[in-house]
Amino acid sequence: MEDHDDSNEWFKVICTKTANGEKVPFLNISATNLQILDFNFFSGTLTVNHSITYSNCRENHHNEMSLNLTGTRFYYSDSKNNFLSSGCGNLVTIYGNETDNLISGFLQPSCRINNKTSSIIGCPLIIPEGLSSFFANMSTKVDSSDYRRKRSCGFVSLTSYDYVFPDDFDTSNKTHVPMQLQWSTPISGECHLNDSSNTSCILNGEYCWSRLSPIHLCACYRDSNGISYSRSCK
Repeated sequence: MEDHDDSNEWFKVICTKTANGEKVPFLNISATNLQILDFNFFSGTLTVNHSITYSNCRENHHNEMSLNLTGTRFYYSDSKNNFLSSGCGNLVTIYGNETDNLISGFLQPSCRINNKTSSIIGCPLIIPEGLSSFFANMSTKVDSSDYRRKRSCGFVSLTSYDYVFPDDFDTSNKTHVPMQLQWSTPISGECHLNDSSNTSCILNGEYCWSRLSPIHLCACYRDSNGISYSRSCK
């Protein structure tokens, strides 16, 4: 997409050259540029490089608050993200759009269980649908006996559910993690492409979509089985 200014557009993609000359796409939203890592049209999601929500590392401290998507058409995906954290024996609390709106919380396991200074764990929390901002916090130590050995810093962040942390993941210098933004809600079922110029397809015709209303699209993966064109899609 080329850079352009259009007051009717609700988002902008900016292509920026990196140090090695590679062009990288960024989503410009809420006066912030988020690097785009992936885009899934049929799940209505966009994967971006989002700053870690909370980190108590001295070298890289983050102050608990996510990007505020209020007023945009994006929200944090409730089905494609989960909360991950590292640390030992801390109480982690997650708040919604308001600091008095507690979503959930969990207690990190004791490091004595696995004899590690820290471990990355997933937290099976129910993320509210339409979440536009959130706060994450990590309490002070709970079990002082866990803190006799040298401690590593910890973090809490909403993270894309399919992100696999590398073995050499270093919490102390990590600033961003992949996170999925939802821009639409898929509805499974059968719909029909419109007989109009508003129908678009990718180059090989495998995927098509057309506008049914100002807020609805009919999006189709066409398994044609040799048939050149089909009006029905699921």
